[in-house]
Amino acid sequence: MYPRKISSNIENSMINSEKNIIFLWGSRQTGKSTILNNLYSKFGGSYFNFDDLENKQVFVPELSKLISIIKSKNNNPKSNFIFIDEVQNLPESTQAIKLLTDSSKYKVIATGSSELRAKTHSFDSLAGRYIEFILYPLTIDEISIFKNDMSDFVNNPDFAENEKLKNYVEELMVYGSYPKVILTVDKISELKNITQNSIIKDIVNIYDLKNTDLVFNLLRLLANQIGNLINVTEIANSLGSTKITIDNYIEILKKNRVIYLLEPFKDNKRRGYLERKKVYFYDLGIRNSLIEDFRPTHLRQDLGAIFENLIVSGVLRQTEYSKNHNKLYFFREVAGSQKEIDLIVENTQGDKEGFEIKYTNGKINKIDDLGINSYKLINKENSPIYLV
Repeated sequence: MYPRKISSNIENSMINSEKNIIFLWGSRQTGKSTILNNLYSKFGGSYFNFDDLENKQVFVPELSKLISIIKSKNNNPKSNFIFIDEVQNLPESTQAIKLLTDSSKYKVIATGSSELRAKTHSFDSLAGRYIEFILYPLTIDEISIFKNDMSDFVNNPDFAENEKLKNYVEELMVYGSYPKVILTVDKISELKNITQNSIIKDIVNIYDLKNTDLVFNLLRLLANQIGNLINVTEIANSLGSTKITIDNYIEILKKNRVIYLLEPFKDNKRRGYLERKKVYFYDLGIRNSLIEDFRPTHLRQDLGAIFENLIVSGVLRQTEYSKNHNKLYFFREVAGSQKEIDLIVENTQGDKEGFEIKYTNGKINKIDDLGINSYKLINKENSPIYLV
């Protein structure tokens, strides 16, 4: 079983957190079940899979009965951990989980699909009792480990590590980093399968959307606009739909971490595009599957947009994994010189760092009155720093 970077954070919370419930959410095929099984193997305890009807039937909110079942399934009497896979398949299990964590010594570690978590409000009843983590496709150092090229994770790659990791930038931009895609030979077929069955089909079924073609066509259109400002009214008109419907579909795609909308930085001194946002995909393999373009990047006109998407999604993942609560923005002037800052990262103290994202070297745009403390250029040479 391959290790994942986020596992150590989850382990630390299992041991040290005062919270008695840990949720690991993520899109299908990102490796949540593998992480849970690794933790179960390491710590022991009781294991339930809510894909299994029998497991669902015995997990009832009756404390004495539930504890009896948990004890009977416990493979390590010293462990007070309960592991639940696919928890979203039994939303009413929140009653039993709440009862367990309020009235016993047990800690629950549960995985679930972002798709169903985004729709149901059942888990809101556990507010204040849990800590949650989000699992994304692989980081660049995780890819290196999967391919037996490195033996451990890195947070600040040195020169030699950076040179090694650079070899995977092209693969990330073309095929993305879903674990099964990284490990298989036929990457295109696997990507098409994930796109159709684990993303489009799941979302259509879960939300009971009436128009599968509209979901697909919207995704294709957004895939062709990565790094650009989106205009929902124009999108609705081009797809023969309404703004309300497209707004709703985009919100669903955003909640389920298929797409990410980067907010504009709003400043009183310089007026940027105050409403329109930039669109990016969490995984470029999914994006390229939608437009059916898996050519090497040196043959593609969208190289700049692909690289920008790669970096923004990488910084977003780092922000989520570190839980540093940084905020991400872009800035573009409405008039005048039309200066743009590709990415602004603001920390909790209000300090801001501006980034110019160019696959090869480019000029850094500095805008003095935005209060940005420092500027950096991100190119292919130093990109692994933002992808680990």
